[in-house]
Amino acid sequence: MNLINHSSKTLFLCLTFSILFIHCQSSEEELADLNTDVEDPITQLVTESNTSDLSDLPVTANYIKEQSLKGQNPSPYGYVIRRPEGFGLDGKKYPILIYLHGAGSRGNSDVNPEDLNKVDTGGGMGSIKNGYWSPQVAMPIIAPQCPTGTNWQSESVYAFIQYIIDTYPDSINLDRIYLSGFSMGGFGTWSYLDYYGYENSQVAAVVTMAGAGEDSGSDVDALKYMPFWLFHGQLDGAVNVTRSINVANRFRSVYPEQNHQKLTIFTQNDPENHTRGYHRIDYGIYYRELWEANQTEDLFNEDVMNWMLKYKRNN
Repeated sequence: MNLINHSSKTLFLCLTFSILFIHCQSSEEELADLNTDVEDPITQLVTESNTSDLSDLPVTANYIKEQSLKGQNPSPYGYVIRRPEGFGLDGKKYPILIYLHGAGSRGNSDVNPEDLNKVDTGGGMGSIKNGYWSPQVAMPIIAPQCPTGTNWQSESVYAFIQYIIDTYPDSINLDRIYLSGFSMGGFGTWSYLDYYGYENSQVAAVVTMAGAGEDSGSDVDALKYMPFWLFHGQLDGAVNVTRSINVANRFRSVYPEQNHQKLTIFTQNDPENHTRGYHRIDYGIYYRELWEANQTEDLFNEDVMNWMLKYKRNN
């Protein structure tokens, strides 16, 4: 009887351990299945920069307007600069914004100096003139003028940026050169980026408005580190909104949900905000004469210059 009882107990223990082992193995497999259902977090290619290099700059300033006619110096373009009064004089290194205008602001200042006034109106220039310019630190805007009958040429834009660097050798933070363009200037900005890629562009971030080409941003890997914010109006009759959407989608299809690459579409179903038409969204983005109330995609909820200042090269 004792042998029988002992054998029975042994059999019972073996069965118990077998059941427990099978149960534990099943639990581990269930956990593994659950883990496979949890998506890995999106890897951000670019993070926001620290702003310690801006700490010694003035927050506000009186702005001085200066201009240079085409042919007065080695610059490939005539240009207007609106700068803080200390820029170029106080030994501090400032961020700069290069602003490329649309087709309507082209001119030949070497023949007609008054033409240069065309670039001193909309976008960032207008925001300074009308008291809306409010980046977190005072900084200059420089607007070159594309000659009548021509378009922005990438090599000339590069030469212009280099000319400005050479003209103010001790006053520009080379990690914080920003580029923005409206309409033809948006085309020019994207052509410039496509030509030079991120590595050779000298640019830290860009904002484009109602302007991009059919193939803009086609080399995604060459520009994957470039912070950009595209703006476009849904009802734009001059440049179709699909141009900007296609640019954003090219990047999103390869590197989804990147915080440094944004697209805002204005639905433009608020007609009281469109006294200048559906194309001139630059007045709503920099100038703030208009405000685009209704939007899709990424929310336009911060000053675009302050957004660009979140990024610098060699971060």
